[in-house]
Amino acid sequence: MNESIDRKLLFAVWQGFGLMVLVGFILIIVFRFGEVLPFVLGLFDTSDFGIILALAIGLVSGLLMALLVTGVMVLTGTELPKNEMTELLERIVRMPGGLLTISLGAGFAEEFLFRGVLVGLVIDVWPVWLVLTLNALLFMAVHVPQYRGKPLMHLTIFIMGLWLAFLFYWTSSLLAPIIAHAIYNGVLGYHLKKQGKAEDN
Repeated sequence: MNESIDRKLLFAVWQGFGLMVLVGFILIIVFRFGEVLPFVLGLFDTSDFGIILALAIGLVSGLLMALLVTGVMVLTGTELPKNEMTELLERIVRMPGGLLTISLGAGFAEEFLFRGVLVGLVIDVWPVWLVLTLNALLFMAVHVPQYRGKPLMHLTIFIMGLWLAFLFYWTSSLLAPIIAHAIYNGVLGYHLKKQGKAEDN
């Protein structure tokens, strides 16, 4: 019974990620009609940095963000708020395939929509600082329900959103921010999974 519920929950999470990607494609079609394919392919163009360097930048960024956030949480005694969102997250990371879902699924879907589409559509039109700041604020706002009552976590998500948007702007590719986001989520998800096991014992 629990296995069936877990599978349904994971499927629902992947549907949510799929919806983010769909919304991204709809926005691209609306604002870049006639050039959808070149726009999407351009999001993954690594010719400015090369694949290896983009991967390395993403890997190092993800590890640094994860270490910084876990370090700040430990030093300040900040814990994730106890609410339905974090309980759901804790449940997902314990499932087979859950950690992969949280890291790769969220890493790809959120970066495609937030950085690739929302930044990519306006970065050549608006001032860069404004685009990156508004994007980070929107990213933080979407995560408010998950971390409500924890201002330090809101600030952390804002800074992370700003850095991920900057990575996209700097490398001209989604590869580095996707890898960084996936590594960050993977490390924090693993930490959350270990913490949950320790509490169970």
